[in-house]
Amino acid sequence: MTTLETLRTKAGVFVSIVIGIALLAFIVNADTLATARALFSSEDDMGKIAGNTVSREEFENLLKYNTEIYKISYSLYSQDAPPMNDRVNESLRDKTWQDLISKYVRDAEYSKIGLSVSETELTDLTVTGTTLSPIITQIFTNPETGTVDRAQLQNFVMNMSGAIGIWWNDIEDQVINDRLYSRYSQLETKSNYVNSIDVEYSLEGEKNNFEFSYILKDYASVADSLISYREADLKDYYNKNRLKYKSTRSRDIEFVAFTATPSANDYEKVMYKMEELQTKMDTLSPAAMYMFVRRNSDVAPDSMYYKKGELPTVLDTVVFNKKAGDVLPYYQDGNTYNLAGIVRFRNLPDSVKAEHILFSPENAVKADSVLNLLKKGASFADLAKEFGTDGTAANGGDLGWFDFKSMVRPFSDSCFFKPVGSLMKVQTQFGVHIVKVRDAKLYSNKVQLATVKKNITPSQETYQSYYAQANKIAVQGKGGVEKFRAACTEEGLSPRRENNVGMESKSVAQYPQASNLIRWMYEAEEGDVSGILEVDGKNTYIVAVLVGARDAGISPYDKVKRQIIPEVIKNRKAEYLNAQISDAKKDAGTIDELAAKLGASVASVSPAINFNTSYIPSLRMPEYRLLGAVTSSPENKLSEPVAGESGVYVYLVTGIAENPQAQTPEAVKSRLGSNNYSTFYRVLYEKANIVDNRGRFY
Repeated sequence: MTTLETLRTKAGVFVSIVIGIALLAFIVNADTLATARALFSSEDDMGKIAGNTVSREEFENLLKYNTEIYKISYSLYSQDAPPMNDRVNESLRDKTWQDLISKYVRDAEYSKIGLSVSETELTDLTVTGTTLSPIITQIFTNPETGTVDRAQLQNFVMNMSGAIGIWWNDIEDQVINDRLYSRYSQLETKSNYVNSIDVEYSLEGEKNNFEFSYILKDYASVADSLISYREADLKDYYNKNRLKYKSTRSRDIEFVAFTATPSANDYEKVMYKMEELQTKMDTLSPAAMYMFVRRNSDVAPDSMYYKKGELPTVLDTVVFNKKAGDVLPYYQDGNTYNLAGIVRFRNLPDSVKAEHILFSPENAVKADSVLNLLKKGASFADLAKEFGTDGTAANGGDLGWFDFKSMVRPFSDSCFFKPVGSLMKVQTQFGVHIVKVRDAKLYSNKVQLATVKKNITPSQETYQSYYAQANKIAVQGKGGVEKFRAACTEEGLSPRRENNVGMESKSVAQYPQASNLIRWMYEAEEGDVSGILEVDGKNTYIVAVLVGARDAGISPYDKVKRQIIPEVIKNRKAEYLNAQISDAKKDAGTIDELAAKLGASVASVSPAINFNTSYIPSLRMPEYRLLGAVTSSPENKLSEPVAGESGVYVYLVTGIAENPQAQTPEAVKSRLGSNNYSTFYRVLYEKANIVDNRGRFY
């Protein structure tokens, strides 16, 4: 039981929720999971992993198991029911998917190459070994000693049963996966080999630094009207650059969103309600105000005490000139109206110093006996060390100085509302405390208010008006992208575009809860206009048109034609500028003369670069062709034109010098080796051709 109490104080048990995701986080990114999408074998499939179809039944069964483990884990550190909200459910679904990836990719690879963990090794890692698994030490380390109590751990394992046994089995699975992952990573590290040719090339690339000057003729200097191209040119470019158009499965939409906000009429209705409540509250005694607030407020009453300077200005400037029972005029704070009545004033400290002895719920009966001993003069510190069950016991129960908000409410009430020297018994959710107030400081007049809060939210009529506008777009926009745009224009709206939305996405634009919209995207055909879709917890209506749909692989020519046109135009401009520069070079002996003929200027690059330089800092974008050309050129020879990303360059190498910061062969070998880390895992996941269809169901 002591072990269970220790576990309740440690969030480390959540390792059962996050460890699978954490182990994969640096090798499985969103792009990897979205690549190589295949055709679905069934409308009910959750997806495919390494050729294995993941059925909905398989996914749901594993999700049910993970949910049960989560609930058990939560119960080990909290007596409250585990929260099962959207965030937790989404986290559990993500963990379940990662578990399936691990099963069909990672575990399959381990089995293929013969990696395993024996029963003896597992026992050593979890209970008896000299070096326990980090997962075990994270959970079972005593925070007071910083070590694992082996006898306590072994006793826990020998006596566990029921739900705790299920939880422990899951912990063992995590330990096994962690050890296999570690071994595989070690194999990968030892398999990395950097050959001498790679080292030689890298050394040669950074051996010399180059200084140069250049002329740039920007593509923007050539009018598009001077450029012509044919359909055949576009197709030729596509055929030569097909790999540039390899894409993941994704969708493009245009949409309009209608987020309901309170109307002027909604504000007015709440204001009338506040006037009615103020009239009623004016007749109440201070003692009756709290029950009034509980019945009429949208927010539970706040029973805290506040000193001057801690309240909103509208209250702070007047409340300390009033008396208990007074009701202050209601005021607006954002989308909330507030009506405050004064319950009482008290002279209270800002901080108190106290000590306590905490008894766990099953040992609470001992508290009365210990309290009697203290009243007879027994040492508080000695009894705290003997009977205390929390981290302060070793220090004689000393809590030091703390403010009101630092402790749970029953505990703070006892310490702050009692005089110094008080000795009392207090019940909280952690158990029974015996508390002694040692000191208090910084007393001031503080006020307790009973405040009715009324949220200003859109009424049903307001929602209906937004719905009607959305429905008008949905009806009039049917028939394709242009009709949708025309319907939006007629209503004075500008559609927003969102590109490359994957099925595994959780959100669209600024709307985090958009599963309805994403599901529609993957059921629709290009040109389809949606009905009214609710997102963000039904606070927003969206109407969308599907403007683009891509499956995994090389995108067809007609899907990427719009992307190809600018590239072909740029190439044509490069040819145009190349001819212009070559013609001007005939009568120019120097780079300055050439610049004068071209109406351009000469720029110098500083600092010097070498072949291993990742980019040229003074340029607007990476210019790899220019970098490669410069670092393979002789000194003082005017170059031929080089077509780059921004325009066409002509350069002159003005200096070549030995690089004083060139690395040693050993340093280069180490650097190249570290760049290869995790290559095996990356290749495994790429080859798995993972298809994630969860967006169809969640």
